[in-house]
Amino acid sequence: MVTFITITLASAVALHLILFTLTKLFGHGGEGTLGDIRTAIGSSLPTPLGIAIWVIAITLVMQKLVDHYALNSLLEFDAGEDVINTDGLISMVRTGLIVLLATWFVARGVRAFARILNNWHRSKDTIELDTTAIQALASVGVVLAWVVGFIVMLQSLGLNMSAVITIGGIGGAGVAFASKDVVANFFGGIVVMLNRPFKIGDHIVSGKIDGKVMRIGLYATYLETKNGDTLYVPNSIFNNSEILTVNIK
Repeated sequence: MVTFITITLASAVALHLILFTLTKLFGHGGEGTLGDIRTAIGSSLPTPLGIAIWVIAITLVMQKLVDHYALNSLLEFDAGEDVINTDGLISMVRTGLIVLLATWFVARGVRAFARILNNWHRSKDTIELDTTAIQALASVGVVLAWVVGFIVMLQSLGLNMSAVITIGGIGGAGVAFASKDVVANFFGGIVVMLNRPFKIGDHIVSGKIDGKVMRIGLYATYLETKNGDTLYVPNSIFNNSEILTVNIK
């Protein structure tokens, strides 16, 4: 037993040191989009993963102690047709904590990518973003991540969440259907930012769309027509249309 505990805790220390080293070496990317993504992951993953390493190590040690001292019946209760003992309870708690840590990583990642978009807004003259919309969408994403994570965590603890998931799924489908155009425009804006088929100052022609790009927003692109009018074009249109870019400056 002592050997198992020593190896388990030593492995946790070694993995934590490796994680720390990798974070220092590769946690901050270089320039460009890939560098920004690497930085976002590097700032979001180490803390949740480090805690997860110790959660696994400590619960494995606890299970070894329970088995060694025959404490399985210390905590024993019925869960429907199953009987949960001390070892099973520790396993369930471990799974629940790992789910919560994974959710924490996702939430941190959403915030990190929101910061990247804000940095693009400040540093890239060719792209203008609605920072208020970015923060609002990031907040919605974080809330959704925690809701899903909490439901999965409760399910892992043995609670029947089928009814809650069914009701939530119906409501979520309704919300998704009602906001499908907003979502399509948002992802269209992301595609425009990443692929950069045009930039501010370019004259573009796409179907009936004809004008000079004045602003690239998160949901829409603003063009100036030949008549001097402002044309508001939802970004989802650019995902399904050919774009001719002329007069590049």
